Amino acid sequence: MTQTETETMPEQDVPGRTRWGVFLAILAVPTLVVAALLALLIAWLFTDDSVDTGVRKASCAEAFAYGGAKPPTGVRDLTCALEAGQGFRYEARFLMRSAEVSAWVAANYPDGPALRNVQCDGTDVYACMSRGPAAGQSGSVQMAIAHYSDKWSEVRYKAFTP
Repeated sequence: MTQTETETMPEQDVPGRTRWGVFLAILAVPTLVVAALLALLIAWLFTDDSVDTGVRKASCAEAFAYGGAKPPTGVRDLTCALEAGQGFRYEARFLMRSAEVSAWVAANYPDGPALRNVQCDGTDVYACMSRGPAAGQSGSVQMAIAHYSDKWSEVRYKAFTP
């Protein structure tokens, strides 16, 4: 039997290389990229990305003692913090009756300085005090007193290593 020109010759099946290897190699690169991105996403989700500012809650008795004072009585909203850096820096904030602030400062720092109402930082500050370390004390003290209401003042107390 002779073949005519219109008939096609069937291909012979020869065992050997196929194109699947090339196809799988091409698919492997994007698959690895997606797997790496998923691993990075999971690592990002489960890591603690908060920034440590070094500020910690502190004992208020310790904060006031560092500056040579006793904690005030009859105050509201007393919070104390310690910021550790090159030296210690204690901060306390509280509300105190306006009429009692001067007496508390005078009782804790009888050798001065007294509260002043000039050269104070801040627009809402009506009285302040700065004191270097006295004998037997390890910290300097700064206070700023601002009006909170008619009867209450907000006191910001800082004791720190100069």
